[in-house]
Amino acid sequence: MISAVFAILFGVSLLPGRKPLCLRFAERISDGIMPDGAEAYCRRLTWVWFFLLVVNAATSVAVVATLGSWTGSIVACALSAVVVGGTFAVEGVVRARRFSVSFHTSGSTATPKTIVKTFASLAKEVAFHRARLADVLARKPVFLSTIEPHHMYGQLWRVMLPRAAGCAVDPEVILAPETLLEKMRAAECVFLVTTPSFLARFAEYADQYDVPQNVVELTTSGALLTADVAAAARRVFGRAPLEIFGSTETGGVAFRRQEAGDELWTVFDPVKAWADASGRLTVSSPFSCPRRFTLGDGVVFEAEGRDKRGPSRFRLCGRMDRMVKIAEQRVSLPEMEATMCLIPEVAEAALGVVEGPHGPSLGAVVVPRKDWTDLKTLGKRACARTLRAKCQQFFPRGAVPRKYRFVHALPRNAQGKVRASAIREILASQMAEPFVENEKRTATTYAADLTFDGDAAYFQGHFPDFAVLPGVIQLGTAHHLAESFIGRARPLRQVKKMKFSHVLQPGETVHFTLTKMSEDEFTYDFRKGDVPCASGVLCF
Repeated sequence: MISAVFAILFGVSLLPGRKPLCLRFAERISDGIMPDGAEAYCRRLTWVWFFLLVVNAATSVAVVATLGSWTGSIVACALSAVVVGGTFAVEGVVRARRFSVSFHTSGSTATPKTIVKTFASLAKEVAFHRARLADVLARKPVFLSTIEPHHMYGQLWRVMLPRAAGCAVDPEVILAPETLLEKMRAAECVFLVTTPSFLARFAEYADQYDVPQNVVELTTSGALLTADVAAAARRVFGRAPLEIFGSTETGGVAFRRQEAGDELWTVFDPVKAWADASGRLTVSSPFSCPRRFTLGDGVVFEAEGRDKRGPSRFRLCGRMDRMVKIAEQRVSLPEMEATMCLIPEVAEAALGVVEGPHGPSLGAVVVPRKDWTDLKTLGKRACARTLRAKCQQFFPRGAVPRKYRFVHALPRNAQGKVRASAIREILASQMAEPFVENEKRTATTYAADLTFDGDAAYFQGHFPDFAVLPGVIQLGTAHHLAESFIGRARPLRQVKKMKFSHVLQPGETVHFTLTKMSEDEFTYDFRKGDVPCASGVLCF
């Protein structure tokens, strides 16, 4: 009787003009956040349940008629439980595979890997943020984003959240501050989804622009946002950025707004978080796959933030999976990087392990402060000796970085995280980046003044008693700056129209221009004043 009644209910819901019963259930349990293909899937599933219940009802009648009312009822109930329970289990597995997405991590601190997330876990996180930001979303802002949608942060905040809230989304991935300003001026109010690296670049030149005060919310995730950039963003946009801390495995874990010097993170209400015996952050969350996960971040929870679920506010202590052993001493790379940034000449620093004939040592990739003119006048070798002497005041003798590479920007992924593999490549390479000044970027162009250090190895031995910059180094520099402008590594397919018109010698400053012709072609040009030195077309 139960099977027959439910069979009728499922069957009636399949009539034209009616909503399939499985779709009604799905919408209720997912807060109305549905994936593409859900309606067709639920209609097919409703047909499956209809036929299953009809067969189950007929089978139960036959069993009772054959075995008698008492014995037959027991057997029929047992068979129904097995069939219905088995169908639920199989359908759950099929649904999880049908509505899931694979995210490929960038390997910012370790080896890249693939992580599969179910739509259910993503939908729960979107529903939570939709409720938290209901007042902001009620204003129907236009979502602008500087991040690709195929990352989990982009998928949640620039695809699923605006769709669930009924807000418009600009489809373009914004790469240049000028593009962002243009789109902000065209919108009544804006919800900006971005990264710390873009905010830092935008805030640096924000005084040159008239920035509209129409950003109703500003979120950032990936790398940590420094206090200086957070303050600059608050000044430029009129509100402090909402920082989201988490991982691909766990989803969002905590948030903060750096106001009044507050650096603590507050755990999201549905999430339970604590420090394990080693001090690593451990999370149990409805947004997480698996449900319980231990991250590589060391944390200290605030005692006054404790409630019935445990600590709710914590302070990050750096990545514990970036502890290395150098000269019989265990050192924390994040802690050393933070200490190096206290040196007046250093804007940013990233450390990596360099394997040598006498064992591993540390190498430092350094972004110098713009007012450190010694790099241009004295050369990078002299500046490296200066940094090494200052590092000896802070670090154990054996852990002081031995190799130094100076770059205009650290290599980062789309989320703003420093790419560990790129740091290793820079330290392993003999290619010294030129001193970069007066950078200017638009959506399609990049320009800067470059000074090639006379200490660099590539000036040695090209011509006896006449040092010139080899053409292959000019081409390599153009390729390197193009990848930095694009924001990701791209191998060259060919170089067209390559010309070398004038030699470049040590210490000379040239103006470099890169212009985007299409997604796969960029022109480059080196000039000394009005004198062309080299040019060509990079084909990716």
